[in-house]
Amino acid sequence: MRDNHEDMMEFIDVFEKDNHFFVIVELQRKRFQFGISRAGYITLKKAMQLRPFDLMPGRKYRYFYVGSQKKQGADEFSMSVRVELDRDAGKEELPIPKDLHANLIWFSRLENIADAGYLEIK
Repeated sequence: MRDNHEDMMEFIDVFEKDNHFFVIVELQRKRFQFGISRAGYITLKKAMQLRPFDLMPGRKYRYFYVGSQKKQGADEFSMSVRVELDRDAGKEELPIPKDLHANLIWFSRLENIADAGYLEIK
């Protein structure tokens, strides 16, 4: 897979602080931070530990949100993540909690990035 990741939301970091969980994403060259559930934190930690290619020292993986969807006939959700290492790219699918799905869908459907300005990291 060698298509372009332009306009995709990139997962930058996921972390815990004082028993609360957060993710930092980059979209349109701006970084945003928002709270997520513990289940969402665990899911994103797993996503950001995917290593589908050989890793040589000094090379960094990047992770992009491709989309998420509800599984037909069930109350289960899945997310597609584009994993990049230099010029190599692949796509992985992971189960995700409903609240994380809702947050990511909201971000991906923003028509005006300024609507998320209150979450922007300055």
